[in-house]
Amino acid sequence: MHPKTLIVALVLGFLAPAVLASGCSRSGAQVGSGGTQGNGGVTNSGGVSASGGANGTGGIAGYGGSSGGGGDTSSGGDKGSGGASASGGVASSGGRTANGGATASGGSKGSGGAAASGGTQATGGETASGGTTDAGGTISAGGITGTGGVILTGGRSGTGGVTASGGAISSGGTQAAGGTTATGGASGSGGTGIVHGTGPVTTTCPAAIPEGVTAEWCSCEQWGELHKGDITYYNDIWGSAPGPQCIWVAGNQWGVAANHPASSTFVQSYPNISYSPGKAISAYNTYTSSFDITLPSGGKWEYAYDIWVQNSSNSQVEIMLWMNYTKGSVFPAGTLSKSGVSTGGHTWDVYYGAYGGHEVVSLLRTANTTSATVDIKAILDWIIADKGNFQSNWILYQVQFGPEIVADGSVQSFICNSFTVSSS
Repeated sequence: MHPKTLIVALVLGFLAPAVLASGCSRSGAQVGSGGTQGNGGVTNSGGVSASGGANGTGGIAGYGGSSGGGGDTSSGGDKGSGGASASGGVASSGGRTANGGATASGGSKGSGGAAASGGTQATGGETASGGTTDAGGTISAGGITGTGGVILTGGRSGTGGVTASGGAISSGGTQAAGGTTATGGASGSGGTGIVHGTGPVTTTCPAAIPEGVTAEWCSCEQWGELHKGDITYYNDIWGSAPGPQCIWVAGNQWGVAANHPASSTFVQSYPNISYSPGKAISAYNTYTSSFDITLPSGGKWEYAYDIWVQNSSNSQVEIMLWMNYTKGSVFPAGTLSKSGVSTGGHTWDVYYGAYGGHEVVSLLRTANTTSATVDIKAILDWIIADKGNFQSNWILYQVQFGPEIVADGSVQSFICNSFTVSSS
């Protein structure tokens, strides 16, 4: 066949995977029972001026007044029992700081005072029961964060809230039952997670997955793509008249079920696993790869490394290493330059050519193999030595591995049982 009958790999297009999201519904209100000022409100039982307040029973001029029963210094005086600092005095019982005084029980900070029972911060006060932060207050029962508040029962994070039952993350929410990642979600029952298939009997998921294999991902999309760390799996159906094809991944194993027309004479797809090193060739002392593959008995294809090197003008050079191929039915781009070249642990026939505006170097292994280790750095060094226009400071941009499929005629399975790369 004419050497250009089959062209081997086109520069791959890269598409970011789509993001699907489920809508959220909330079964509970945002504030819930009790509202902002629940039981008692801000000035409930006692209030600021409740029993025994600043001017209540035993207030500033309480039981003994300023000059109570003992005069200024006696039991009713300013400092006696009824004086300014004694019981009933300014600072004693009924005084400013004693019982009923400004800071004691009934005073400004005592029972019923501004900060005691019924006061600003005590029972019924702004922060006590019925107050701002206690029972019925802004933050306690019925308050903003208490029962029925924004964060508790019926609130933003409680039952029926955004993150509790019926909320964004709990039952019925985005990530819980019926949510994005729980039951019915993207990775839950009925989601993306795949159980083992029975294939390859068809090119649909999950039937495209071999029997007994439990796969984490399967796609029959033209540009189906999965990212796992620094690895990308790509369905890559790029030919002009392709048939259906599905790619699946199960741990370190991956494969393809394809059914491209038997009459096809051009490459229809290149499903592959891909690494992106991104360093100059000279930056590597070693760069090796190992693989183990299972192949169909018919069709037209070649299973190959597709290595992309970016040169100093930001153009790309394509280097293909054909490890196994249907001889006599598929051919590389370019013309035969050298035969029986030993490099990288294998013996090759070397072709130089061009396609799609970029240079192509193809090394075809002289004997097919389904399992091997390849010294990619040694092969790149050999090409640098053999070609004057190939430089060690060029960037090792991408290393891919997979079957380049021309024709199937029926559903065929290609399985990569293992694939690794290592460098130093």
